[in-house]
Amino acid sequence: RHRWQRVLTWLLAMLLLIRLLPFCAPIYAADIAQSQLAVEFSDRNGLRLGTLLTRDQEHTAVVPLDKVSPLFIQAILSAEDQRFYQHGALDMRAVVRSLLEAAQARRVVSGASTITMQLARMLEQAPSRALSQKAQEVWLAWRLSAGMSKDEILAAYVNRLPIGSNIYGVEAASQVYFGIPASELTLAQASLLAALPNDPIDLDPYFHLDKLQQRQAYVLGRMAVDGYVSEAKANRVGTETVAIETRQ
Repeated sequence: RHRWQRVLTWLLAMLLLIRLLPFCAPIYAADIAQSQLAVEFSDRNGLRLGTLLTRDQEHTAVVPLDKVSPLFIQAILSAEDQRFYQHGALDMRAVVRSLLEAAQARRVVSGASTITMQLARMLEQAPSRALSQKAQEVWLAWRLSAGMSKDEILAAYVNRLPIGSNIYGVEAASQVYFGIPASELTLAQASLLAALPNDPIDLDPYFHLDKLQQRQAYVLGRMAVDGYVSEAKANRVGTETVAIETRQ
C-alpha cells in the first residue's frame, strides 16, 4: 500500500512539474509579432488597386483585435472554440468527450483542438500529425498560454488564419474578398470568412462556393446555439448571397 502511495505521489509531482515548466519558457506576444506585412497597390489618387499576398504567413495584413468586426470574432469562436475564454490552452472537457466518442466509435469522431493549439500549429508549421508532433503542439500551446493573454492569443490567431487563395488573416481576406476592412464585415460576410479556415483549399470561394456556403450555414447555426444571433436571423442570413470580388 505504501509503495503505491509513493508511486502516486511521484507521478503527481512529475505531472505538476511538467505543467509548471511552460512558465519557465513563456512565449510573449512580442516574440511572435508579424513584421512583414502585405504589399498594397494604390493609384495616384490613393484608391486601393490590390494586395500582394504570398504563401508565407508573415506576408499578410495585421490588425489589432479592436479593428476586427465583433461579428467575425463571434463567428470564429463559434466555429472553432466555443469555450475559448473559459478553458486553458487545452479544453479538458473536449478532450474527454473526444476520447469517449473515439472509444465508442472505434475511430476519431471529433477533435479537441483549441484556438491556442491551432495557433501553436500555425507557428510550428509541421504537417505531421504523429503523436510526437501533437505533444510538441501541446507544449507550445502551454507556453503561449503562459506568456500571453486570451485577447493576445486570439489576435495572433485571427491575423494568421489561412483563409483560402493563399490569403492569411482576416484583414487580408476581408480586403481581397469584399474590398472592405475587417472592421466593417457584416454577419453574412463574417460567417463566410469564419467558415473558410476549416478547409481553405476545398472551401475556396472562387472554386467551391457551394461547399463554403454549407459550412457557413453550420457556423451560423453554432452562433445561434451560442446566443450570438437568433435562430431566425441565422437562417435568414444563411440564404443571402454574398458578393465576392473578382480575383485580382
